[in-house]
Amino acid sequence: MLNEKYWNKREQGEEIHELSAQEALAEAIENDLLVEARQIIGQGKEAFVCWGKDKFGRSVAIKSYKLYRTTHRGVIHGTHRTSPYEVIKHFAKLEFYKNLYAYKAGLPVPLPYKWAGYSYSMELIGSEEGPAPLLSDMNKNSFDDPTEILEKCVDILHDMFQAQFVHGDFSEHNLLWHNEEMYVIDFLQSKRFALKDAVHRNSPLIPLTRAYRILRKDLNAILPYFSRLFRVTVNYEEVLEYILGDIKEKVDKELELISEVT
Repeated sequence: MLNEKYWNKREQGEEIHELSAQEALAEAIENDLLVEARQIIGQGKEAFVCWGKDKFGRSVAIKSYKLYRTTHRGVIHGTHRTSPYEVIKHFAKLEFYKNLYAYKAGLPVPLPYKWAGYSYSMELIGSEEGPAPLLSDMNKNSFDDPTEILEKCVDILHDMFQAQFVHGDFSEHNLLWHNEEMYVIDFLQSKRFALKDAVHRNSPLIPLTRAYRILRKDLNAILPYFSRLFRVTVNYEEVLEYILGDIKEKVDKELELISEVT
């Protein structure tokens, strides 16, 4: 519907503006993702998240993508006869299926329910009173032993990597604390990877050493947070080796091959 509206406005010479939360929620209701919207619970550069109820009475989180504030703006402007609405529809679909892959891999993530348009619905991590807090909302008095919380984060990174999956934005802003467990959200930048570097150019999998670099980026994001806020420090190389597990030999082999070539 919005794609048709876009082209009608283009033909009439009207300027296209950022979608409002009200428009996005109205579209989510029309697409059967939501029957009752309660509160906007998160908003970033690329999307905002609403808490509400679906037709089955479940508490859901609805993630809706924005138009021009997305970091993928260049993709939008580089398309031909494809409206911005179609581009963010692709982003919503992409994240839905990445979230679904992570859930099926047994990772601690929200259960995705349904994708439609530029939004998708998922299980609300929280209670009837509202969503669980982000790790970034916690303080140094929130936990009896912050070391245990860091261990949970490291275990998640380990389990992800063993499932051949890297997050790409693993930070305190994308981790939820609920019922003494940590949950991960926000999967648009996540990648599945092969256990080698030689992958076909059309493969949905990224090379192993690229995944290794993304993993190190994620680790370099979460470890300083714990050091800064909770004064918890660890041996970086030991943590990295634990996360890599049995895949470490394959990573070392590919890195050695790269070194020989250069």
